[in-house]
Amino acid sequence: MSNSFFVRTTTLGVVQEAYWSDPISLAIPYKTTLAELFDEDNRRTFEKTFTSALLEKHKVFCSHVVIVEERLELCFFILSLDQDVWVLAVDYLMELPPDLQERQKHLLFKMIEQVAAMHSRFSLHNSQVVYSHFEQIQKLNNQLVNTQRELQRANKKLEALNLDLNNRLVKDPLTGLVSRYQYRSEMQRVINANPQAIGLFAFIDIDAFKHVNDTYGHAVGDEYLVAFAKRLASLTSEGRLIAMRIAGDEFGLYMHELASVDDEIFSSLYRKFEVYVTERPLSTSIGELAISCSVGFAVYNRDTTNLFELIEYADWAMYQAKRGGKHGYRVFDKLLYDQRYSEQ
Repeated sequence: MSNSFFVRTTTLGVVQEAYWSDPISLAIPYKTTLAELFDEDNRRTFEKTFTSALLEKHKVFCSHVVIVEERLELCFFILSLDQDVWVLAVDYLMELPPDLQERQKHLLFKMIEQVAAMHSRFSLHNSQVVYSHFEQIQKLNNQLVNTQRELQRANKKLEALNLDLNNRLVKDPLTGLVSRYQYRSEMQRVINANPQAIGLFAFIDIDAFKHVNDTYGHAVGDEYLVAFAKRLASLTSEGRLIAMRIAGDEFGLYMHELASVDDEIFSSLYRKFEVYVTERPLSTSIGELAISCSVGFAVYNRDTTNLFELIEYADWAMYQAKRGGKHGYRVFDKLLYDQRYSEQ
């Protein structure tokens, strides 16, 4: 608990005794008045709860109020007995799951009641009663510690689940490339780092992958995709590179911060793709299988600055490559694209 205190005050809220205060300056005996901890609006909220506790003694009241220091929201527990008021403030309850919040509140209620009873004028004259209350407080403290340990274990499990979920979203489980769920976000992240730079998106479709699946089965098909993805990930470029799996047999490459783009660049990049990825057969459990791809290129900051359009344009160019006989590439042509859709 980085900001918390447990104090006994007068009915005017002046601190008489501090069982603990973190930081110490938060609640100083005979100096701090609780109302001073709040701005005007939050003071009214706190005073309403404090007054309710004064009017209805022997009952713990709870309220969430923001203190001036660090604009931090604390959970206040207030109990009034005779002329004394016990106030516990903690900053961690809001972080707990609802079921743990209720359990913690119940334990804190009991702890405050036991401390208050132990310090009442009647009880202080009865050592047996004091000892009994002390035992109860120890038990409650042990329960609080156990609840905190449960919370720590639950948080560790939650962190592990979140990490696993994040990995599943970011990485394709089969190939290890950026997944279909995350590739747009990853592309946008790279673009945002230098939005004025030139980027190149390559939409890649494996030719006749259905034949591999139908002929050799899905297990071999998966081996084929994994081997292809490893080669795709090994590509390098003069700028940043993201390799991704868009769908079953559809992949993508995004390169950012290219110095320029022209026909020579497209030809050079496709040639590099052939050398690193498609020139040699892929190894599978049933032997080596040939690989052929159709590729469509679209340019960020030339064809469009809209990410969704960039992907659509490269996809359209890829289908032009397929119509042209497969195992080749096409560069997006805005005139042909507009002409095709104006004729429909």
